Amino acid sequence: MAIIIVALFISLFSEESLGTNVTTLQRYGAVGFSIGAKGYIGTGYGYYTDPYCYRKDFWEYDPSTDSWTQKADFGGTARRYAVGFSIGTKGYIGTGCNDSGWLQDFWEYNPTSNIWTRKADFGGTGRELATGFSIFTKGYIGTGLIYTSGTPNNLNDFWEYDPSIGAGGTWTRKADFIGTARYAAVGFCIGQKGYLGTGINYINSTTFTWYKDFYEYDPIIDSWTKKADFGGTPRAFDVGFSINNTKGYIGTGNGRVADGGYKTDFWEYDPNEDTWIQKANFGGTKRDCAVGFGIGTKGYIGTGLINTAVYAQDFWEYNQSTNVWTQKTDFGSKHKGHLKDATTIGETDQLSDAKLIVYPNPSNSTFNFRLQTTNEQLVNIQIFNMIGRLVHEYKSLSPDDLMTIGDNLNVGVYIAVVTQGEYRKTVKLSKVN
Repeated sequence: MAIIIVALFISLFSEESLGTNVTTLQRYGAVGFSIGAKGYIGTGYGYYTDPYCYRKDFWEYDPSTDSWTQKADFGGTARRYAVGFSIGTKGYIGTGCNDSGWLQDFWEYNPTSNIWTRKADFGGTGRELATGFSIFTKGYIGTGLIYTSGTPNNLNDFWEYDPSIGAGGTWTRKADFIGTARYAAVGFCIGQKGYLGTGINYINSTTFTWYKDFYEYDPIIDSWTKKADFGGTPRAFDVGFSINNTKGYIGTGNGRVADGGYKTDFWEYDPNEDTWIQKANFGGTKRDCAVGFGIGTKGYIGTGLINTAVYAQDFWEYNQSTNVWTQKTDFGSKHKGHLKDATTIGETDQLSDAKLIVYPNPSNSTFNFRLQTTNEQLVNIQIFNMIGRLVHEYKSLSPDDLMTIGDNLNVGVYIAVVTQGEYRKTVKLSKVN
């Protein structure tokens, strides 16, 4: 009996799911955070038909497949310079600014239902370029900038959000940040403590100060403690996040012209030793107003402002264990891989870098991977379950051989990521009884 092999590559990012031409997704002043094994980026200031275009689109990043999926637009009005963080299984975005002024509204995102719900407005005045983080079941926002009668007002108030009290949650003012009032600082949490540092205090076009001081917040005693200054030069509009809940990281940003302006340096903070160590420079072009977040043992930075006329869309992964940056799929874009799918083993296409065929699928035993390519680089296949956990990895496979995998997989649905050099493709596998 003849066996018919159908095309079994399954794209994880359809044209319909993008919803927007990827060339319009360049932006700066967005927010980013992670929930579980996924990352999220949204809002910001993009260059569209009008260069002054506030955004409210919202995207999910899956590191297991290096793919972006557009989700429900942010529930509030479009804006830039907002604050975003996650608490448990929910994400939150609030404050920021747009042409209507400084914003105070605060919204919760449920990734399971893909729904935004307005919560209690931020407890302080509306503002832009505040700093926020979460510690266990509570969120925190403080510092920032507003203008009063045309005069900049740098802020140092600090507020706690408890989502468990009342239908919309409750804001409580906590001890003011003890550093100089400022905006465009960074914040993250490690364990039971929050951290805030860098930033700028702006009085007018000739009177302003860039900072590198760094502080720890203890929510149990509602107290701030000054820690070792950030290891790099003074700056603002930088990115900060923690990885694996053990170390903190700060990088990119913008500082005094005397200190080189836009930055690519990247630093690690050890809270146990209260020390900073310089790590490998950020892999992309120097920039400010980018966004970042940590997922597991990896950190991510993307988007941002490269200069006054160029916005960024690229997206980079930092590996904590190897101290290496790797460029990933651009924010909101399709996958960078160039492997092509084929309908039969005998089909050829001289314009393709390679063709990938997987059969049978579904399977009750094993899956066969065949790669048609002139590329002699070895092939790796990673198998992830549907919550993004790596369950099996097959390394250094010959591209000339029929690669048979999956005999050790339980019944269920998996994602296989096939990598050959810089080329990657994802395949959805179904293991049945």
